Amino acid sequence: MYRYLIAAVAAVSSIAFAQDAAPAPAPVNTDPPPAAAAIKQVMEYLEFGKDRGPALVDIVPCMKVDQTKGSPTLNTCIEPVNGKVNKGTTVYAWLQWYIPKDAKYDDVTLQTLHETEIRQTVDIPITGKEQGGRQRGWRGSNLSKVGKWTFKVRRGDKDLGSATVDVVAP
Repeated sequence: MYRYLIAAVAAVSSIAFAQDAAPAPAPVNTDPPPAAAAIKQVMEYLEFGKDRGPALVDIVPCMKVDQTKGSPTLNTCIEPVNGKVNKGTTVYAWLQWYIPKDAKYDDVTLQTLHETEIRQTVDIPITGKEQGGRQRGWRGSNLSKVGKWTFKVRRGDKDLGSATVDVVAP
């Protein structure tokens, strides 16, 4: 009898240990799906929208982008700027796009401005390839002066989006 009691205690202990070691379940998103009309609009843009231009989904000032191969957050901004940053800090403009199939845009730029002065302009070539869909990218800039810095995405003479960062003396 004593032997059965020890075996039962050992079994219960190992079950409890296994439960503690199991990863927490992923949170379940209970939001309803988007409306059919919204989905249809996006699907039509994906299939036939290449003449309409790229859709900038997000521009996020970012301290760190995950570049770890195999990571579930690969190419994602994992440390957005939260508040002010010190002078001399490299901040990334993390960009997320939705691109139609077979689209190619060579007239998109990222400007970095200090106050109202353009400090840097770089071309952002965007290609939708044959499947189109989501694309992400980032460009870093050293914010070398105190004040308001702005990352601005433009296509030709149109602003597509912008984000600002306040830089302070360390």
